[in-house]
Amino acid sequence: MSNDEPTSNGEHEGAPGIEPGLVVPHPAAPLIAPAKWGEPLVVIDRAWNRFEIWLALGVFCLEALSMSLWVCLKGFSAPGDQPAALAFRAAFGGTVLGTTAYLALRKQRLVVRNWATVASVLFGFLLAKAWLGFGVAYASNLLNWYQQASFLTLLGGLRGVGTRLTMLLALVGGSLATGRGRHIVIDIVTRFVSLRTRTIMVLIGWVATAFVCIVAAWGFLDHISIENFGARADQSPTEKIGRVASQLGEDFFIARKQAALDFITVPHVLRGEIYSEFLTGKEWNTWVDAEGFSSRYGREATETLKIPPEETRSPIVVIPGRGEPRGELINAAYLVFPIGLMIIAARFVLRGLLVASGHASVDTDESEEWGESKV
Repeated sequence: MSNDEPTSNGEHEGAPGIEPGLVVPHPAAPLIAPAKWGEPLVVIDRAWNRFEIWLALGVFCLEALSMSLWVCLKGFSAPGDQPAALAFRAAFGGTVLGTTAYLALRKQRLVVRNWATVASVLFGFLLAKAWLGFGVAYASNLLNWYQQASFLTLLGGLRGVGTRLTMLLALVGGSLATGRGRHIVIDIVTRFVSLRTRTIMVLIGWVATAFVCIVAAWGFLDHISIENFGARADQSPTEKIGRVASQLGEDFFIARKQAALDFITVPHVLRGEIYSEFLTGKEWNTWVDAEGFSSRYGREATETLKIPPEETRSPIVVIPGRGEPRGELINAAYLVFPIGLMIIAARFVLRGLLVASGHASVDTDESEEWGESKV
């Protein structure tokens, strides 16, 4: 290596105080050589990161879709005499016409394309009054079905779905930050100690944090089992977990049956049929007999669910002795807190093992390269 060629640590060969040929660890490198026993952990960590990245992306897209669908349906279903209806249709029309003009004129000169887009947006605003009544009944029927008689009803409607997805996204983001060593830390003390001492301090902190997450996860689960799943405070942990598992089995049964009803309902709603009128008593009774309600709740209880053949009803599941299970899955959604905290605890443990095996550093994340540089 030439004396004038800078080395990877910013020094020159032959610099005062550094013996030529000495191997100096990169400041971000682990303290020890990577151990072979840690290689499977590296594979697990990378696969875990990839899964959570795609999960976070999927959750974000679902949240954006649910909120956008909620806004659009609310806007289209608003009566024409409300200012919100006019404002929404003006914004929607301007956006659609402006985007269409911009894409259609992509081969034209930029100035022509820009002016045509602006004119299309203004034209969309001016047309808002002309179609105030268009699609109101259709959108209202679709919105009411989503909110009152679909799988989303079990989660509190479209807005409820957005809330649950926000909680899930926050916990997935926390797990990703932990796995990459980018979680929130208070490092005032560790900045003034050596790398070896800092590593020991950080590892102890991670173990303690994992323990706190586990304790907090049980605290959440204990509270949820009592407040949301009907367990008694004096029951043992095993009995509380059993109570939660039993109720989750009931929730899973209800969710499957509602999804089956939604599969039947979608074509009718998309055709514009009133969601609460297309399902006749005869069809409902046949469906109840075929979906295993008798084996789960008993024949006598199941008979109380049936209605006269000439009547119609909303396509939502009914449970003997309980009625329509609106918001049924909200309690199950609360379990994202203890589950998320347990996952974050596991991430702290895995991160600590990667550092202990020399495959990661407390000062960086796995996306950076660690190695040695010769000077």
